[in-house]
Amino acid sequence: MKIISIFQHGTKRTFLAAFWAFLVALWAVECPAFFGAKFEPPDGKTLHCAQAEVRPKSTKLISVDWSGLEEYVEASGKRPKLIMHYISFDERAFALLKPTIAEISQKKFDYIPQIGLDFYIYGEPADILRPVDITQKIAQGAYDDHIHVLAEMFKNMGTPAFIRPGYEFGGSGHGRFASKTYWAQAWRRIYDIFQQDDAKNVAFVWNTLDAADFIDYYPGDDCVDWWGINVFINHADRDTFINDFIREAKAHKKPVMIAESTPRYVGSVGGREAWVNWYQPYFNLIYRYPHVKAFCYINASWEGYPDQSFASDCRIQNNQIVLERYRTVLSDKNFIHAEEK
Repeated sequence: MKIISIFQHGTKRTFLAAFWAFLVALWAVECPAFFGAKFEPPDGKTLHCAQAEVRPKSTKLISVDWSGLEEYVEASGKRPKLIMHYISFDERAFALLKPTIAEISQKKFDYIPQIGLDFYIYGEPADILRPVDITQKIAQGAYDDHIHVLAEMFKNMGTPAFIRPGYEFGGSGHGRFASKTYWAQAWRRIYDIFQQDDAKNVAFVWNTLDAADFIDYYPGDDCVDWWGINVFINHADRDTFINDFIREAKAHKKPVMIAESTPRYVGSVGGREAWVNWYQPYFNLIYRYPHVKAFCYINASWEGYPDQSFASDCRIQNNQIVLERYRTVLSDKNFIHAEEK
């Protein structure tokens, strides 16, 4: 069954009726799956996560784009439960971690931080396209003091949190520069220190973009809570790698988080074309697999981002067709949004 025909024709009323009928059909595709993972929502429920602008103004201003996030909330009509951000062991950024990350849990809404931790330090000036790999040093204990600081910081927040160490490993993702030889050892060292320091409020998300050899990076079921896949391509529901990865997660009895996503190649401003090529296949994917239990959307302009393949404006509020349909999808009662504390 294709969602494409549903969205291309008919009045708003017809669209809504057809859309809900489509969801019912998708729910019947696969039996529910609940694995009891840390912070896994019940069957039929999906965590809503978002981020606004990605590019920091400088290495001294690495913070959540709260104003952009509020624009997303106003546009979508829903407040994300998870708030995305990124950290590293680079000393310039590391000094700003505590106020930046703790701020997420200190807001008046019941936010959950969703944090990407890369395995790099950066040159001067900082260049995300030329990072310096420290995976071996992490694995061998050179960054243990930093990891203890992280663990203590997360533990003291007293709220659930998700962390993605070495995110987008392998393939063509941001983590492609990290050593494959030492990657799983680095992950396990971070995980073990968090357990040693009793940071039990943190769920570990094993996250790639498109690494065909992803299982070679696997540190083991015992130290992974969720599997994560990032989705930027068009027609994700047809992509063999993405579908295979999600199915393999089920074989390991792990829920899946779409840990980053944005219509990288079409943006939101393409309207109907953007919806047909990116958004509707994206939500098709989410509804196809009951164990996909979180999605994280980046609502950014991507202005000034070094990787120019992210050159399209992906803010939902900048196209009426995308906005209305996105709002309709999020009105589904099975998505979990943030609420006031």
